[in-house]
Amino acid sequence: MPYALFEDDERLTRSFATEQEAWEAAERAGLVELGAHGEKVLDNHLEIRPCEFSPDEVTDPGSDFILS
Repeated sequence: MPYALFEDDERLTRSFATEQEAWEAAERAGLVELGAHGEKVLDNHLEIRPCEFSPDEVTDPGSDFILS
């Protein structure tokens, strides 16, 4: 199942094959912080969740985020 980074209901990234790959993209973008107990957390209003893969989706490995 593919995963992506969302802000509220807006999808911000291309789909990733695994949840771990989506977390890594968020880290590259500087959106991951350490929580009070040392756990990784996303900035406010962001979440990684399952998404639908679109066959016409641009999957440029050098670009994680969707630009509109």
